[in-house]
Amino acid sequence: MEDRDSQKKGFYQQLLGGRTRMILAWFFVVALGIWSRQSPQVPGIALCFLGASLRFWSSGFLRKNAKLAVGGPYAWVRNPLYLGTYFMAVGASWSTGNLIFLVATSLLFAAVYQVVIAEEEAKLERLFGQAYLLYCEQVPSFFPRLFPPRVPCLSASLQKVLEKVNDEQDARHFSWFQAWRNKAYEAYLSFLGLLAFLYLVAWLWKWF
Repeated sequence: MEDRDSQKKGFYQQLLGGRTRMILAWFFVVALGIWSRQSPQVPGIALCFLGASLRFWSSGFLRKNAKLAVGGPYAWVRNPLYLGTYFMAVGASWSTGNLIFLVATSLLFAAVYQVVIAEEEAKLERLFGQAYLLYCEQVPSFFPRLFPPRVPCLSASLQKVLEKVNDEQDARHFSWFQAWRNKAYEAYLSFLGLLAFLYLVAWLWKWF
């Protein structure tokens, strides 16, 4: 039974590999162009910008495969980069004003990321072992905790856990060097590209 579950999981992981996700991204852009019949709505644009900002902020704490990121957004949620992308996709969909497209996008990205995150976290567990499992016990995977980690009743136990996982003080502070190294600026470039695309498509629809 376990072998069958492992094979099934491996199949879905291969199915949602890098190439497939790239195809899905282009499919999303095409669908966005089809549904963008009006100028983008402000709430959707705001959520998209929030997602880009979350990705930018997260990139300043990420040291890939070297040390577990535990500072900034990583004290709230284990996968803030994926959450940021999710916000950007949902925000862009919301800006079209089409409820069906918004719900479909939200469900599709949630389903894809469920598999992608499982694969990513299995890799991190192999790399960091017990320290990562300890971190997983304290910090949610995708949707952030309801209360900030500095709330008195949470801060003591959480801070002890984060120190065990990564005791480097620099890991608690945003690094512009790491942000540049991780190409954090691409988050805002993507946001501007989406915004320009939405306005362009809405303008073109007026002539057809």
